[in-house]
Amino acid sequence: MPPTTPTYPRLTTIFGPNPNISFFPAKRVRSISDRLGHNRLDQLLEEIRAVVASKVKATSSIPQAHVNVHQGAEPDHDLPGLETINSHIGAYFDTVHPLYPFLSPDAFRQRAAVPDLAQSLAADKSWAALFYAVLAIGCQNNEGGSFEAGIGEAWSYFERSLSYFQALLFGRGSLTAVQAFMALAIFSSTVSAFQFEPLMLSEAATMAQGLGFNRSNSPQEGPCRRTFWVLYFMEKTSCFTTGKVSILEDANISCAIPDVPESTFDDYDWFFSFVKYARLVAKIHQSLFTISSVSQPLTAYNSLVESLRLELESWRLSAPPRFRPGEMLKPRLLRESLTVQVALTTHFLYLNALLTLSWTVLHYGAVRLGTTQQEVMKRDLMRTARSVLELTGYIEVAPSTPVWILAVLPLSSLMILFDLVVHNPNHPETGLSLALLDIAGGHFSRLEYASKGALPGSLVAEFAHLARNYVSETRKSKSREASENVPLQLAAEAPPPPPPAGMLGTAMNLNVPMMPQPQESVAGLPDVTQPWSPASLDRNESLFLPFVDDPSYYLGDLQLFGIDVRDLFDHPYSL
Repeated sequence: MPPTTPTYPRLTTIFGPNPNISFFPAKRVRSISDRLGHNRLDQLLEEIRAVVASKVKATSSIPQAHVNVHQGAEPDHDLPGLETINSHIGAYFDTVHPLYPFLSPDAFRQRAAVPDLAQSLAADKSWAALFYAVLAIGCQNNEGGSFEAGIGEAWSYFERSLSYFQALLFGRGSLTAVQAFMALAIFSSTVSAFQFEPLMLSEAATMAQGLGFNRSNSPQEGPCRRTFWVLYFMEKTSCFTTGKVSILEDANISCAIPDVPESTFDDYDWFFSFVKYARLVAKIHQSLFTISSVSQPLTAYNSLVESLRLELESWRLSAPPRFRPGEMLKPRLLRESLTVQVALTTHFLYLNALLTLSWTVLHYGAVRLGTTQQEVMKRDLMRTARSVLELTGYIEVAPSTPVWILAVLPLSSLMILFDLVVHNPNHPETGLSLALLDIAGGHFSRLEYASKGALPGSLVAEFAHLARNYVSETRKSKSREASENVPLQLAAEAPPPPPPAGMLGTAMNLNVPMMPQPQESVAGLPDVTQPWSPASLDRNESLFLPFVDDPSYYLGDLQLFGIDVRDLFDHPYSL
């Protein structure tokens, strides 16, 4: 019979099944809890799971406006004032359009400025959906957003746009409809509506491919090409993060990549760089996250991983130094509008891909790697997770920040570092890792403050508390053991007692050598390592990970099972 997946309860991911955004699976929780000596980690993860579940439930509920459409009522076109509309549209094109340049600013502004705007919206549902989605995003960047679903001015515009979802889905496909789905996806990338993003992107990709945007090359199809390539990097990076299968077929794409001046920041062509990154992560996803990839021969697997790492490094080096990921982010060199945000996003894109490569290889390919390669991958995993946490100070804690930057990648990195600290309390870099856990806790506490308690980030700060307490107790225990061994050491090193008086001459005549006196430190104590000093730590640089270094550890929770269907037809099949 085929193997079956273990059924223990687990909190593995927010979005999807792949380990690039993984929480702790059940077996890892047991391993860590055994070391901690209590079950507070289980309780903490259960509390986080309850928060995530409540957010998913809230954002998955059908908006009232959508119910009204089903009941035959037309959406309300009670528009805000002209000044408000222009302010929100301006905010969209100033803060969001340079990163997602799929609209024509002049054409959109012109269409939104007609005197009979309400009639225009009522006559074209795709245009209405796009208009309200842009208004929602602009309002979100104009301090009108919220961390909670269904609350705030921005959500009211989003709800209006979402009320046209059925009309977009079953109507005739068009460029405007694809753009409406994409605008809805941008709003849904934030914490208040994150459950909608994969749906919006998949529908946009299906419609765009059906309309042939992936093959659009004539001069008059410039808007289609621009829209397609923005959709390409949105859909590919989303699938990489969530573990979903991409709908866009790379082998069927023939349209040229357009020049997008508004997405060029002096020396950095953000648009072209992002498209190159999207293609790279699509290759990583296809090569490492499929059933077929698990059974690759050793030489092919190692060669593939090394090739992907080299491609990622090449992409990193292609960025100008002031934007280049993997190097220190220097805001003083990023004076232009949006450049700090673009630099941070570039850093996080790179670190997310590198974290995914290290994490995936260690889980699925560690047995195929040599000892040296394993150590390199483990160090890369630790340092990449730490790099993410170092950058949390640059994250804008706002409702408009994408949830994968605001919470998902920092939370995954925090959990990876927490795991490494607990399993390596005496590693020489554990002190630095503890400090970074505290920094991450501060970031999530800021999130709780900004959301007025709607997102209880202080729960995450408790990871740092658990780790610090465990390391402290471990080192105290080691210090006590050292102290208990001191009398034995002194007894072993002390000179023998003087012989009886009658034997003194005999002893001297035998030329018995004098035993050396024990050396004493300045404090008058024997020269033994003092507790809490760096010398008391294990100077072995090796990192211990249970699923790599413990042969009895079987991570069944994350194991990929299945049959490669190609083997059924390409090779003789045998049980």
